[in-house]
Amino acid sequence: MPFYRDALVRLGSQKWFSDFTAAVLVPVDRTLYRVSGGRVSMLHLGRSEALPSLLLTTTGRRSGQPRTTPVLYITDEESGALFVIASNFGREHHPAWSANLLADPHAWIQLHDEHRAVIARPASEQDVERLWPRLLEIYPSWTSYRERTDRTFRGFFLDAA
Repeated sequence: MPFYRDALVRLGSQKWFSDFTAAVLVPVDRTLYRVSGGRVSMLHLGRSEALPSLLLTTTGRRSGQPRTTPVLYITDEESGALFVIASNFGREHHPAWSANLLADPHAWIQLHDEHRAVIARPASEQDVERLWPRLLEIYPSWTSYRERTDRTFRGFFLDAA
């Protein structure tokens, strides 16, 4: 899997690939993850992960409808919580899922075949900076995303509900 991971990381730093991923691959990946019960994703095959991903379901702040998106995550060693970063591929606006979590922190995740309720806790800028090196270990392309925008990426801890 290292070759596949390396290819994802190399391509991920390219703006055209980020745009393609947001428009095409994210919806495809969401469907693959759901249909396979979390066994297949564009970011992993079974438990062999190129990049650690989960499905995050939030409640739309305007629609009130469930909204699901695949996101990369790490486990925070200090708290044991899962941690996600709202990079939105380095675009100028925050991803909708992060605004949804700010409006209603109750969410669901699917991690492989496990489904669980979580409560999102916004991370401080210090938390994001503390975890930034670990984030870059799994996906160095976040450096390119930061260079594309002036906004600060929101981070969230996902605690068991």
